Amino acid sequence: MNIEQARAAGKKVLALIDGKSVFYRGYYAMPHLTTKDGRPTGGVYGFAALALELINRINPDYVAVAWDKKGTNIRRRKQIYDGYKAGRQKAPDDFYEQIPILMDLLSAFGWPLYEADDYEADDIMGTLAVAAGKENIHTILISSDLDLLQLIDNDTEVYALKKGLSNLEKFDPASFNEKYGISVEQFLDLKSLKGDSSDNIPGVPGVGEKTAASLLQKYQTLDGIYQNIDQITGSVHDKLVAGRDSAYMSRELALIWCDAPIPLDLSAMDINNLDKVRLRQSLVDLQFNSLLNRLPESFQITEAESVFADTSNQLEPIKIVATMPSLKQNDTVVVAVVDDGVVISSSDDVAYLLSFEQASKALAGCAVVTHDAKFLAHQFIDRNLPIDFTISFDTKHAGFLINSLLPTVTLDEYLLDQGLATTDGSYKIAAVYRLWREQLSVLSDRPALNKLAIEVDFPLQIELARIEKYGVAVDVKVLDRMSQELSGEIDSLQAGIWHLAGAEFNISSPKQLSQVLFEKLHLQTTSKRNKTGSYPTGAKELAKLANQHPIINKITEYRELTKLKSTYLDALPKSVGADGRIHTTLDQDVTATGRLSSSNPNLQNIPTRSERGRMIKQAFVASPGKVIINADYSQFELRLAAALAGDKNLIKMFDDPDSDIHTLTAAEAYHISPDQVTPDQRRHAKVINFGVLYGMSPHGLAEATDMTFYQAKQFIEAYFQARQPIRDYINQLIKQATEKGYVETLFGRRRPTPDIKSSNIMVREAAKRAAANMPIQGTEADLMKMAMLKVGKIAGANQLMQVHDSIMVECDPSDAECIAGEMKQIMENIYPDLGVRLSVDVKIGQNWADLA
Repeated sequence: MNIEQARAAGKKVLALIDGKSVFYRGYYAMPHLTTKDGRPTGGVYGFAALALELINRINPDYVAVAWDKKGTNIRRRKQIYDGYKAGRQKAPDDFYEQIPILMDLLSAFGWPLYEADDYEADDIMGTLAVAAGKENIHTILISSDLDLLQLIDNDTEVYALKKGLSNLEKFDPASFNEKYGISVEQFLDLKSLKGDSSDNIPGVPGVGEKTAASLLQKYQTLDGIYQNIDQITGSVHDKLVAGRDSAYMSRELALIWCDAPIPLDLSAMDINNLDKVRLRQSLVDLQFNSLLNRLPESFQITEAESVFADTSNQLEPIKIVATMPSLKQNDTVVVAVVDDGVVISSSDDVAYLLSFEQASKALAGCAVVTHDAKFLAHQFIDRNLPIDFTISFDTKHAGFLINSLLPTVTLDEYLLDQGLATTDGSYKIAAVYRLWREQLSVLSDRPALNKLAIEVDFPLQIELARIEKYGVAVDVKVLDRMSQELSGEIDSLQAGIWHLAGAEFNISSPKQLSQVLFEKLHLQTTSKRNKTGSYPTGAKELAKLANQHPIINKITEYRELTKLKSTYLDALPKSVGADGRIHTTLDQDVTATGRLSSSNPNLQNIPTRSERGRMIKQAFVASPGKVIINADYSQFELRLAAALAGDKNLIKMFDDPDSDIHTLTAAEAYHISPDQVTPDQRRHAKVINFGVLYGMSPHGLAEATDMTFYQAKQFIEAYFQARQPIRDYINQLIKQATEKGYVETLFGRRRPTPDIKSSNIMVREAAKRAAANMPIQGTEADLMKMAMLKVGKIAGANQLMQVHDSIMVECDPSDAECIAGEMKQIMENIYPDLGVRLSVDVKIGQNWADLA
């Protein structure tokens, strides 16, 4: 029986969560997640996200969590076999730091947590499932541990976590039999034979899952196998005889004990036991804002239940009156968008509800404070109404500027955070006032950031809305033609791969590909098998095999073409609007560096390295009677690195318009004259010139070039001897990140760096790389935004896109040369005090590919 059948039969449902198993999965799925004060929370977030997903999906009547009691939970099983669970690596310290946080969240959910000496979480779950079955209650067991499959029966299902947090495999008796080819009652004997490496259960050495399953299909049980041992021949017979004691010992180890001293307390497990206000406050405190909207309806706070622990901080609604406001030029006006217009206020005690048409006139000449200025701008642009006001403050974006690691929230989400289940305009306008005051207080202590916000980020929101609305023309016929051409090439490649493999198979299936490469063709690999028993077949693994068989290059090309076709050629036409244009979404509050992010679709991710990738850009065309201009900064990041690090030699190279930076860098690193530099040496220098900004290691340089690891290591050392100011600058940034907890751009944009003190070395090293990279990329973003604001004021030029280091506009052909010159002038002189010469290449053409 599955849950749908159980519900139809009128049964109640109990959800039992394997706490540490789910927490462990969440920890490794979200390793970099921390609060603004540096508390690691990835495991807690993963647990909460999965738990809420399951609550929404199965709507249980009861919930409980089982936990492995520290130090004593496996004590009794170790008496059976001292090697039980031996060799397991201790989790990083920040894993254990999160457990008290999780316990507090579970308390807010009202879910009891059970643990017991000598019993593992599996045993507790088995005990409670058996007890629930006796009460005619259907049980769902949630874990990544497949040991629980032995508990499946007519009233018990298992939801097994597979990859990540969202992939669940459901098991009831029927689906279990379909997958394993044996009955649930035989699963324990299966484990007794094949063992379990994750728990160090030995099983019968040399007997795998397939052999074990076939034996059980024939002889039914472990006892049946050994009762008929003389009928079994060959090496399997010998392995079974030698491993008899191990098999029975493994059976005792793997058996789930359903006699844990834990009573079935349904009143304690009742789903309605939660403290809604405390739960919401816990999620807010942990900065899990994205989970607030995923709370089941029964977990939501109604207006009648809305309370505040501190009533002095309660948000008071602003009175809305019907009269029209009388506003003067340069008045500061707070604005909130509601369903039927906008609420505006120039004081915090009275507000006015206006239509968008009325607001467009009333706000002319005013300085607007709002939450999400781009959204507000779209309301006017979409109605063909003029935007004659400026944005003096955007509380949504200011939240991002204050802490770029936190997710931004809508005004409705903010009100929910405050415990107010309302979207009423009187509360919305009050919320904007509160956010504005709080954020002004913070930004006043960061004058450089405040200046950047007021002069760049806030006003750019209106320009981004205009770019989104204008869009870029796309010739769908070009994409369709390319898709058809690629279909033929893909079919040809597939036929070639099948011919070399000697059989037809699903090339996109990692498991089938692994079987072909390593079992059929017998290619040699140093990689280890994954949990499914297959060898990895990712791009890096295939690159290592390229010289072993011609099939590898064909598979690599097949993957490139199928990805190109599905991701771009087939997907982009679906994003083209009725006007024949793609209207991407541009956000400046997604990446912590402040760089613009393109989505729906992502136009910044159109491939450029391959010839076919560049061909896609042919489909992005100028409107009829127009041309496109692309102005592209040359070696932007490297120039900024030179300026920020104060590398006088590098700055001198850039200030000479005739110099070749990569040739000169190679000459310095190899201690030769520039005219002696070979093409390969220049290529090495180019790779490291850009790679150093991302913390490129000797291994990374060796992979990107034809160097050996030792040669790459020597070259990097020689490079940094020549570029010592760059090395000093990077070290200084890491020191600042560690001591101050943040790094910042030339203009004061700040990124917090809490992970740089993480006890997890992988997290810590990633944080160091981010700290070294952010001031350069962030300064680049700042300058690019400044340029976009000025380019947006050029008469006759409509901005289309900002991609990487370039700005693209559309204009009349007769104006193109003049506008191109103006763009070059603006961008190269965007910040005269930078300290290094900026260079911009400008091209004019009919499509994006013409501009490369």
